[in-house]
Amino acid sequence: MVQRILMLALVLLAFTMPTEAITLQELQTSPQFKLVHVQAMNPTMERGGLYIYLNTYSIEATHYAPPQYSLRGTYYVVIDTDYQSTIEEKQLTVDYDTNYSLATLIHSSHMMNPSPSTLALIEASESKSGLAMTEVDVAKYTFDGATKPMHYVNDTRKFPLNRNNTIMYDIVDAMFMSVYQQHFDDIVVQ
Repeated sequence: MVQRILMLALVLLAFTMPTEAITLQELQTSPQFKLVHVQAMNPTMERGGLYIYLNTYSIEATHYAPPQYSLRGTYYVVIDTDYQSTIEEKQLTVDYDTNYSLATLIHSSHMMNPSPSTLALIEASESKSGLAMTEVDVAKYTFDGATKPMHYVNDTRKFPLNRNNTIMYDIVDAMFMSVYQQHFDDIVVQ
């Protein structure tokens, strides 16, 4: 009886595991993957670095009630160093409140005070960006698409996203741009 339960569990596990591995070549050549961030690890080396690709075909709107938006999508972190060459697949859910976009903050500041302090606008935009995110690790691959073991620690709490976190901000802005053909900070809520 125990053996049957274990066999059933293994069969179910095999069918629920992700089957679509990703390769570095596919990330670099397929038009569905957009290179969002590049960071060289060592400028003297011929290769190496951190590259982030957004799967633009994976982005879906999970909530649409302007000025509130939620998008979900998949992105890939490519780490290429002398000691590690991996692709990490992650799923990102982002909540957008366009009341806090820079364009909205500037517009509302002009309406309240014809001569706004630039410093006050910068502080307001940095203290609350209007973005919150949840990130889930999906899988880890070698450059040729073979799956690698991965320790999953997924925290499903939403975290506010600061504009100073340029890597994550670039990813969420690219998601917003991909769906709405406009950068998040260019939205004006009147």
